[in-house]
Amino acid sequence: MTWEKGEEIVKQILEKAPYAEGKVRRERRLEFRVPADKIRDFLRIMKESNFPLMLQITAVDWPKEGEIELVYHLINVELGTHAMVKTRIPRDLDKARMPTVKDIYPAAETYERDVHDFFGVYFEGNEKMEMPWILDDPERGLYPHRKDFDMLAYVKKKYKILDRFDEDKDKYVI
Repeated sequence: MTWEKGEEIVKQILEKAPYAEGKVRRERRLEFRVPADKIRDFLRIMKESNFPLMLQITAVDWPKEGEIELVYHLINVELGTHAMVKTRIPRDLDKARMPTVKDIYPAAETYERDVHDFFGVYFEGNEKMEMPWILDDPERGLYPHRKDFDMLAYVKKKYKILDRFDEDKDKYVI
């Protein structure tokens, strides 16, 4: 897709960050791929390049590849442009670690806690990682948005009083 202003933005950013890859996905949508060890540097560059707001940090579980992809969603308000900054880290819980970026984008503190609760990614330097957030204490460590999470087993255990989980049924209503 060609969007001249977007191509110009991508070019300017990649000049400052030659380790990254970038492209225009469509008008007002940019995508960058960055090595995990360069994420803080790259996000500083993005902030200095007029992407002052972080909208969200999302994650995608890739169990076959043994990775979790983190997607940092940033916005340039003046141009109404959304940039997705993607990086991948190992999926193993002891290796699923990233440095916090809350000092660059303060809103990241909350989003990092979401990703931690649901995917098990630990953001080093975010002192609120261990505080209860969305999940109850007995649920911590289950990481329900990972693709290998057994939702049916969880629901059966959590809601023992429900009788609609017949083992002979092919489909369940949860």
